[in-house]
Amino acid sequence: MLSPNLSEPLPFLAVPDGSAYAPIDLIGNRPEEQALTAVRAPRGYLLVVAHRDIGRKTLVDSLFEEASEQLLVLWPFAVLALGLTWALTWWSLRPITRASRDAARVGPANPDSRISAHGLPREIRPLVDAVNGALERLAMAYATERQMTADAAHELRTPLSVLSLRLQRARDTGKVEWPAVDRDLAQMTAVITQLMDLARKESRSHRHDPATLPVINLSRVVREAAAMVVPLLENQGRQLELDVPDQAALRGHADDLRDLVRNLLENAFSHGRGTVGVRVRRDTDAPHPSIMIEVSDQGDGVPIGAEEEVFGRFRKLQTNSPGAGLGLAIVRQVARSHGGSVRFVRGCGRVVVILPAPG
Repeated sequence: MLSPNLSEPLPFLAVPDGSAYAPIDLIGNRPEEQALTAVRAPRGYLLVVAHRDIGRKTLVDSLFEEASEQLLVLWPFAVLALGLTWALTWWSLRPITRASRDAARVGPANPDSRISAHGLPREIRPLVDAVNGALERLAMAYATERQMTADAAHELRTPLSVLSLRLQRARDTGKVEWPAVDRDLAQMTAVITQLMDLARKESRSHRHDPATLPVINLSRVVREAAAMVVPLLENQGRQLELDVPDQAALRGHADDLRDLVRNLLENAFSHGRGTVGVRVRRDTDAPHPSIMIEVSDQGDGVPIGAEEEVFGRFRKLQTNSPGAGLGLAIVRQVARSHGGSVRFVRGCGRVVVILPAPG
């Protein structure tokens, strides 16, 4: 069908498959040049449209002018959208920025600093809580190591000074007091050995859950610890009585529990009197299944009011007593690492260790 406004038919212009419009084409020569395009019409018709007296430059300018008008209309909305996006992003990320500043303040100079979860999205709060928990454990480990270093330096200062004086005297006189030197070296060796043992036990307690420890026979462990102190018992002419069942199942580290019993026995032999007794039995009074280890002697025990104090590191009720004052600290650490507790019974020479029994 030809429009009556046309003096001659327009040339056929193919529309590419999958498209509704044909590319604009320029036909004719100047000044009769015209722009031509085609569009698919209903019922399978093809509508061809032409515009006379329009050149390539005029067509390009008109297209740019149309696009510019659209851009002028959209520009304010685009600027507004960008501004709103920036404001919303800044507002939503402000708690995360504050949390980043909190995290940057954590360090040796501020070991107690933590990340605040105030205002953070709910999805991020579990992560912040986990990080704060890790920081808390690191702070505790750092404080423990720092305290242990200070205690070790304080405890070793005296024997080192005494040993230095002995060596200076030996250099001046040409005579070495070997028994005294051996005694000083043995004292320092004992302190260092016990400190390393305590640090190892504390480190192990952070890595293991008591409920996942292997099941051992506590009765055998107690008998082995008792056998280790037999030489000390024979030198003092004192007796050791055992009241231990054949089997006493317990979750724990056999080596650490052996050290626990041995330290309690050595403490009873060094600071107590008379016969030393060791008893292992089920604690029927505890709210949960528990096993009790009881070490007793015939002495007066710990002075009233000092029952907790004696478990401190390098704590000795008598400064001239043997040992470095670390034995009971090791006992408490082993008991705690196994989910238990230890205490002195007031008014008598008896100490009780309560450990959870396997279900």
